[in-house]
Parts: sequence; structure tokens; C-alpha cells
Amino acid sequence: MSLHKVALLGLASVGNAALAIPRDVLRYTPQATASCRVLPGDAAWPKASDWAQLNKTINGHLITAVPMASACHNAPFNNYNATFCTQIQGAWNETKLFHINQPAEFLSMYFENYTCDPFTARSKPCDLGNYASYVINVTGAADVQAGIAFAKKNNVRLVIKNTGHDYLGKSTGKGALSLWTHNLKSTQFIPNYNAPYYQGPAIKLGAGVEGFEAYAAANLTGNRIVGGSCPTVGIAGGYSQGGGHSMLASSYGLGADNVLEWEVVTPDGSHVIATPTQYSDLYWAISGGGGGTYGVVLSMTSRLHKDSIVGGASLIFDDSKVGNAAFWKAVGAFHTLLPDFVDTGNSVTYTLTNTEFLSWGITMPGADMDKVNALMKPFLDDLTSRGIDYQYQPHVAANFYEHYSFYLGPLPEGFADYAPFTGSRILPRDLLLDPQHNPIVMDALRNASLSDGYSPLACQALNVSSQFHSDNAVHPAWRTAMSVCLTPGNWDPKATPAQMNARQNYAANVLQPMLDAATPGGGVYLNEANYKQQNWQEAFHGSNYARLLQIKKKYDPDSLFYANTAVGSDAWYLDSNNRLCRSS
Repeated sequence: MSLHKVALLGLASVGNAALAIPRDVLRYTPQATASCRVLPGDAAWPKASDWAQLNKTINGHLITAVPMASACHNAPFNNYNATFCTQIQGAWNETKLFHINQPAEFLSMYFENYTCDPFTARSKPCDLGNYASYVINVTGAADVQAGIAFAKKNNVRLVIKNTGHDYLGKSTGKGALSLWTHNLKSTQFIPNYNAPYYQGPAIKLGAGVEGFEAYAAANLTGNRIVGGSCPTVGIAGGYSQGGGHSMLASSYGLGADNVLEWEVVTPDGSHVIATPTQYSDLYWAISGGGGGTYGVVLSMTSRLHKDSIVGGASLIFDDSKVGNAAFWKAVGAFHTLLPDFVDTGNSVTYTLTNTEFLSWGITMPGADMDKVNALMKPFLDDLTSRGIDYQYQPHVAANFYEHYSFYLGPLPEGFADYAPFTGSRILPRDLLLDPQHNPIVMDALRNASLSDGYSPLACQALNVSSQFHSDNAVHPAWRTAMSVCLTPGNWDPKATPAQMNARQNYAANVLQPMLDAATPGGGVYLNEANYKQQNWQEAFHGSNYARLLQIKKKYDPDSLFYANTAVGSDAWYLDSNNRLCRSS
């Protein structure tokens, strides 16, 4: 039996016969109040017959959620299998194994919270913890509308999950009914999209279409599409809804900048198309204002861009010859040389440790080998002038799909593991070019790279200041940025919960404030952030937050949709048992 099949052992469609409520939640019986969502075990929790009727309404698309790691435990799901447990343990950190294709799994060990951990003792019970209790495998608007109606009627928490690439715990929730959009995989090429705000090739993507699928679909039409560095991220999900940086961003803008239409089911159950000219406020909010809170996106229509050759390069240098201080001066100088590079449509993906700069997938659309070498020459000449040895390898691909595959493949999985938590900082261009302030930013990056469990930093240099796109809710800091850097945390499966909580708290209370203080006028990328971010409303949205909250209240006046740090989430809090309750 394959691991994929084993991963499905804990997932059962709900029939009209007896339905077992997840057993872990029957161990306590607190009661919900009018101001709190119900949990399994409450007297008000929907009866088995209610769930069965919902399943009938949505043609059998309801799934009872059971964690995959139940294969490593005896109880209560009786799924223990030593062989499969060993396989799960060996690949638990890899997005490519199974997480993204499973209804209830989500890519955050921190929010899994050790309640069903493949590395804990077999004898320890596997509890649902922060997993949703039930999942609707969304196949269209009617499934979402039924889920919304059921959640409203029964006071059940409602969440939205696509692939589950999620650092902030947005795509799951204790006792929740989850709307799982991952299997909305349709693609439709539109050769001549014609609207007042755009004329040209476009593509309509179902919400579940992942990056590698979108890249392939665009490539078949002779075009390219803006998407993320991780090929399994859903382009129409949180990626574009939260902004979406890209190897192609300097040429075509962020993911959100390329969106032409959103197909959405709103919290009142309406099925609408939001564009710059109809439901324009909803379009504005979803395009960069973050996912999981304004409604359920079923599809997205995005611009396509004519394909051609793409120049690429990798560049590596370290401090082994010149020492650490000189190395960091070279890193600072690299940033001062970026304007001529990113302002002409090129981008740099790079990582930083305390001792090494590594860039792969440097992206130069339309550049042949001569142009690649010419564009890279200022960086190489600067390193030579400093006596720093480097490794440089240029490359030219026939098209973007080939370029992406060369640097970030093998597709479809890619090579990226997932981090349990991260922070980020959008770095203002003017600070990096200021001779007095550049060293301050470099010191902050250096100190971050020295932090235990937070290295390497992962950055992308870009220019997304162009206003060719329709107005949207992308954080204004992106428009004056020259780079964004992430501080991904490393997870130790053998560490204690207290140790990992300490690492999370260090990220939120020490590391992130240090980066924030060094970069006034910057921001935090809401998709790659810490859920404990201080003053997250301002950090994630800048001056846009007040308008975003107004739109949230217009379309979701009862605050049906909640996600950690999403717009309007401060109307709720999680109590000590992770029950969702309204703030007073």
C-alpha cells in the first residue's frame, strides 16, 4: 500500500448512517455561549443526523477529519502502522509528501501543537487539537453556500483551506467546519480578455491550481504567469490574495497586481464576480488585503505575459578570504547596486547566513547570455575590487517554465521544506541606498542571521513600483521596497513544546522588532509573518487597514469568517481551550 493511501486512512466520507464525533473532543464538556462558537462535546454541537443531512445536501462531499500522524499512535483512531509511521517521520518536513493533498492537514508544526505528532510515543493518544473537525471538499459554489448556511445555523466555526501553506494558523481551527478548495483545478485560457482595465491574454484558474500547474498551463499557450517560488502554493489562494512576490515581480508586478477577476462566495451566500468595475471594493480588498476573511474564492482570472527566453544566474560568495566584517560590507554594497538591475525588470532570489551569500534563480526576462553577463558585471566587479572570491554560473532558458524548473525544480514538488513559523520585513529602497542607513540594515540582517534556529534568511530583491495595474490593497510599503527578507524558523521534532514556544516567542518579541526598528517605513509581508506580530494591522496593511476593515464589515457584518491576523480578526479571541469567542 502506498503512503498516499495510508494518509487517507483517517479520512472517511460521512454517510447517512451513524457518524462518529471525533473522540478526543469528548474528554471535556464546556458549553458554548451565545458569544462563542460551539465545540464538539457541547450540548449545542450539531447532532450526527445534522452532519449527515449536510453531507446529503452537498452530494457526499463531507469528510471527517483524522490527522495523518494517527498512523503513529494506537488511539483513538486505531490507524497504527509501523511501516507507514516510519515513512511519515522521514518526510514530515517536506511539502511534497502529502500534506497539501490532504483535507485537514496544514503546513505548520507550531499550530499542530503536538496533539497528534508522529514523533511522540505510540501510546500517546492522537487528538485533533487545532485540526478542523469536518471538511467540505468544495466542488463549486453550492458546496460553499451549504457550508456557510450550516455554520450560521449551528454556530460552528468556519475556516477556508486551499493547500495549507500557512505560517499563521489561518487555514485551520479547533472544532471548525473547513471549506477545502484544493480540488478546484480547472484552467481556462482566454486569448483576448477585453475590459476597460486590460486587453490581452489571460487565464482563469480554479482556486486549487498550484503554481507548477499554472506555470505549465501558461507555458502551453506561449505565455508566462506570475506565481511564487514554491511550486505547490495555490496561486489563487492566499498567495495572490496576500500580495504574492515572484521571480517575475520586477517585470509584471506582484501576484495581486495581475488579478483581473475574483469569483467569490460572500458571507451572505451570494455568488459574485469581483473586478475593478463591479464589486470593486471587494476586488480591491481581496487583491492584497489577505485571504480567509472576505469570502471564499472559487477562481481567479489573471493576466498572462508573452513568453520568451529568460536569463538566469547563480552567485555565491562568503567571508572565508576577507573576514566577516568585509563580507557584510560586500552584502551592503550588493544592495546599493540593485537599482539598475531591478529597475529593468530583473529580480534576485538570495539567502544570507552570517558567513555566506547565496543567490540562485537570478531572473532576467528576455536576456541572452551576453546580456546576462553584462547585467551581472557590476556585482562581480565589486566583489573583485574587494578581493572576494565568488562562484558565478550564468544560464539562459528557452522560456520561463524551463527557467523556473532549472532553478526551483524538480517539478512538481520543488525542493523547499516548510518552516513552522517565520517573520519578514519589506526593506525600503531609500534606506538601502542611504550610506548612513545601509550599515544599520545590514547589522540587523547580520544579527538575525546569528539567531539560533533562524538561518539562513531568505530574500528577494525586486521593484514593484509600477502602477500599470488596477488599484488594490497591497501594502504601500511594497511600492517603495527593494527587497523583502524572511526569517524562517527551524523546527526540532525532538525539542520540548516549551523549547519551541521559546523559539516562537523570540521570533516575535526580539527578532522581528529588531528588523522593524532598523527599517522605518517598511512593512511585514502578511503571508510570511509571525502570528504574534506586534501591531499587525499596521505592519501587514499600513494605511490600507481602515478601509479594509470597513469592507470586511460591509460584506461580513456578523464576522462569520475568522482567521488569525486577518482583517477583522480582532473581533474575536481564542480562550485557553482554543474556543473562538467574540471580544467584548
